[in-house]
Amino acid sequence: MRAYWVYFSRSGWRGPLMLGLIWLAGMFAPLGAKTFVVDLPNSVAIPWMIVWAVIGYVFAPYGMWKALRKK
Repeated sequence: MRAYWVYFSRSGWRGPLMLGLIWLAGMFAPLGAKTFVVDLPNSVAIPWMIVWAVIGYVFAPYGMWKALRKK
C-alpha cells in the first residue's frame, strides 16, 4: 500500500483515478452487455472478467514502476 500512496502523491490523483475507472468499466463490461444489449453466455462473460482481472494484476506494478523510474 505504501507504493500506491507514493505513486498517487507524486503523479496526482486524476490519472490513476481515470485508469481505475477504465479498469472497473472493463471488468464489468459483460454484466452491462448482458443487462442492456445482448444476452452473453456465461462461457464468454466469466473468462472475460477473469482475464481482465489478471491483466490488471500483471500490469499495475509495471505501470507504477515505469512512472517512478522516470522521476
